[in-house]
Order: sequence, then structure tokens, then C-alpha cells
Amino acid sequence: MTILRILKCKRPDLLSAIRTYRNAIRGETTGGCMNSISRHGLFVSVFIVASFFPQAQAGELTLALANSTCDAMNKVEALYRASHPVRFTHICKSSGLLAKGLSGGALKADVFVSADRDWMDFALGNGLVASDRIASPWGNALVVASVKSSPLQRLDWQELASDKVTAILIGDPSTAPFGRHAKEALEATGLWEQVRHKIQTRKHVQLVAAALATSSPGTVGILFKSNLTDQLQPLHAVDPALHKPIRYYMAPLKASAGKADVTDFLEFLRSEAARDIFRAEGFDVSAP
Repeated sequence: MTILRILKCKRPDLLSAIRTYRNAIRGETTGGCMNSISRHGLFVSVFIVASFFPQAQAGELTLALANSTCDAMNKVEALYRASHPVRFTHICKSSGLLAKGLSGGALKADVFVSADRDWMDFALGNGLVASDRIASPWGNALVVASVKSSPLQRLDWQELASDKVTAILIGDPSTAPFGRHAKEALEATGLWEQVRHKIQTRKHVQLVAAALATSSPGTVGILFKSNLTDQLQPLHAVDPALHKPIRYYMAPLKASAGKADVTDFLEFLRSEAARDIFRAEGFDVSAP
């Protein structure tokens, strides 16, 4: 289909403008203005075509992202867009809420990134993704943290049960992997029942970080290392032996798995340039 036929169907007003200038170029307008009109007509025609077709060709990708990856992903996308005309849309929630939303049809996405294997397995079991397309590009670690103005500067794990700590912020263990890992670590050391009355949950890790930044003295949070902000300070690195390994899993949704833009972007996420960004954000980029 030629450009003019496409415009006839899609934008007859633009087609009329091109025809007007084409007629001028052919000589229906004569005299000393001929060269000027010809140049002007050529410019307008090129401008119309250049502005019309890139919009039709630009790709769009919707990413369902575990909240802890959203900041890093913004930086990766900025680098990717420098050489690819793709528009990105983020759905940032806890992995459990994403998996349930995608399964129930409330959410639509091209790619799903989960902060643990369990919720990716949930997506797999519900026929949303194919097992041979699942990859695990990053890991993470848990830390106990507080606001920088807190009188607490260091904290042993067992001291979570002491009077030094009045409140402990974690993710909702039922849907947020970092909250489940925190609970696993507390249970493994016999502290869960001792500190249960201090526990306050949030839906996702960014909410924990934000609440911790404005918290009172004696409040701590257990969150991913990658989500420490400038307002927070780490007090204790949680022993990784106390909980399941923290790995992220990503896969294209089956309905989008054949899209070239999806394949290209997932390949870019495995590149050294993308790994450098995630490493700088505090993720573990070593192989599982």
C-alpha cells in the first residue's frame, strides 16, 4: 500500500494538502515563485509523512513490575529508548498483587517481573507464562534499617525483641516477597512470636521505605537493600541463611511472547549495560 493510499484511508485532510503542493510542483503555479513553492511543497510533504508514520511504528510495552525493581527499570528504559522508539508503561505493585491481577484479568501487561519464584510459579500454573521463557537475572538482600536521625546506629538481630525497638515495618507476607522473607528470618530464629506485637505491614517495599523515612525513634524496617533511600541507614544485614534465596524472575506474558519489541527488550535486560544499572542500584547481578 502506498503512502497516498494509506493517507486516503486514515487522513484525507493530509492527502488533500499533499495533492495541493504536488500540483504546484507540477507547474500549475508558475512564475518566479516556482522554485520557492516547489521547495516548500517538498518540505511540507516530507514533514507530513515523517510525523505520521513514526507514530504508527513506535512500539508500546507494558511492564508488570515488582515494586523493588521500578526505579532501576526506569533507568534501563531510558538507556534502551536512546536507540529504540518504544513507549513504556509501568504497573508497580507487590509481586502477589501483580500475579493475582494478571490471572484475574484486572491487569494487562506484556512482561511480568516477580520478586520471587512462588508468584512466578503462580503465573505459570495459571497459564500466563511459558516455563521456557522464565529467566532469573537478579538477586537481592534484606537489611534492617532506620531513619538516619534515629538514635539507633547499629542493631544485632536478637535486639529486635528488646526495648530499643518499638515498631518493625515489613511487607505484607501474603503478597510481598520481602515481607515473607522477613517473617521467615524471624521465625527461623524464634523471634516472630516475641516481636509480633511490634510488626506493622505495608503493601510494598516503597511504602515501607517512605514510612520509615518519617518514623519515630525506635522504629525499624526490614526491606530490600536496593530500596534504601538517602533518608535511611542500614543497621544490620540479615543473614541470607535465615530465609529462602532472594531471586527475581521475569517472563513475557504468553499473549505478548511473539512480539519483536518484547523479545528485544528482554534481551537488553540481560545485557551488561542493564546489569551495570541494576548493580549500581544495589541488586545482586550474579548468576543464580
